[in-house]
Amino acid sequence: MSKLTVQQRKLLYAGVALLALIPVLFLGPPSTPAVLKEDGTRNEGSRGGTLAQLRTEYELGESSLGDVDPTSASWNLVLLGMRGVAASWLWQKADHYRTTKNFNQLAETVESIILLQPHFKAVWEYQAWNLTYNVSAECDDVKDRYHWVKRGAKFMIRGTERNKKVPELQFSTGQFFGTKIGVADEKEVYRQFFLSDPNVEIWGGGPDETINPKGIDNYLVAREWYLKANDTLELPNVEQHRMDQALFVAYPYRCLMEYARFHQQDGVADQLDEIETLNLEPEEELARRENVYKQWANESQKNWSDAYREWTDIYGRKRIESSGGGTIILEYDNNVLEQLAEEDKMTLADKQKWQNMYRKTTSYDKWKRHCEIERRDEMTRARYHLTEGRRLYRNVQDFEGAKKYLEEGMALLDSVIQQYVAEDGSNVMLVDEPDTVEDSIKAILMWQAVLELLGEPVPEDFPLKQVWENPEYQALREDLTDRFLLWQGG
Repeated sequence: MSKLTVQQRKLLYAGVALLALIPVLFLGPPSTPAVLKEDGTRNEGSRGGTLAQLRTEYELGESSLGDVDPTSASWNLVLLGMRGVAASWLWQKADHYRTTKNFNQLAETVESIILLQPHFKAVWEYQAWNLTYNVSAECDDVKDRYHWVKRGAKFMIRGTERNKKVPELQFSTGQFFGTKIGVADEKEVYRQFFLSDPNVEIWGGGPDETINPKGIDNYLVAREWYLKANDTLELPNVEQHRMDQALFVAYPYRCLMEYARFHQQDGVADQLDEIETLNLEPEEELARRENVYKQWANESQKNWSDAYREWTDIYGRKRIESSGGGTIILEYDNNVLEQLAEEDKMTLADKQKWQNMYRKTTSYDKWKRHCEIERRDEMTRARYHLTEGRRLYRNVQDFEGAKKYLEEGMALLDSVIQQYVAEDGSNVMLVDEPDTVEDSIKAILMWQAVLELLGEPVPEDFPLKQVWENPEYQALREDLTDRFLLWQGG
């Protein structure tokens, strides 16, 4: 038995505890930020103890991951080993509040979840998806749906701020702005709301600056987030596990194509409708129409040229690590290929195989050709004539004018398609451009409807006939016919 008395043992334990605190006092002081005092002097702060300096040097502290929320640390201290149990319970409560449409409780519960799991990216992605897709779908008014879409986007942005070295979260934020705003059933309304928020009292008719501070198109905002993800991926010790690197880094440049496509599809219908309400003299009206078209055509061709340049000169010349073939560069010549093969100690044939495989994986040649086609003057005029024919048919009921524009647009589009016919009769444009096939069939359906209204028969031969009668497109033709009848109220 110990010969020490109870009093002596207590003093010994206290002494050991004090000795243990000595290295903590010397090594553990936290760093303090610089502070500007009211009298104008500046307190430079301190780097802290050795442990604090090591955490900063090797980026091991929470502050190196993103913005720090002190309440999240407090929760973890209070719960200690029960954090996992509490998080699981809160996830169940969140799902319950969603299904019962108790949205206020849902928002509060989600806030509690991120206090417990601020660096678990699935929390941010799942709950943002929940708010944007599931909760918004429960609302009847499109303005209410857009409100919850914004809530989800803002939630994702907060996630990127708390996790600045997780490129997947920045990538997901880009997907929200590109996919949810630009592809949803309500995309036309959402894209308008993105530039002019329906909450006029707060935003004064402009955009919600939290999600669109520059007041630009949703695809351009999405592109900025994709670029942030690519920049983060280039930082030391940062990886992404969403998809192959070649596909991941392509998104900013594909997004620029989406922006060019939607600008092209938007056309000039609103501006032409406005001109026709002014009761101008025919010469002045024609001059204004031509000016509107020229501005739209110039911007459209510039957008596609920018997309082509970035796809070939920036993305195409990136040094991308493949999954097994070393470094690849998608836009290359023989000298580049030989250099890469030498760097990676591979044969030229093996390097060529990997290059070709990645060009197919990324559809590099397809999208390069797509930009080449769309930036051509002939294609721009085809798009304009088809869009104007649609406007005259649907908005103005000028069937003679609609017939004229549709036939000119169909002829121009047919001319472009014919330039891509191969010797074996195949057509790479029709194979790789499903949107062009769909646009061709839609134009013919509308043109046939115009002829029927004018009491004219469909001629034996007409532009795009080879697309219309192609048996491969029979199912698509039938589906588009049904949708066209619904669209015109038939």
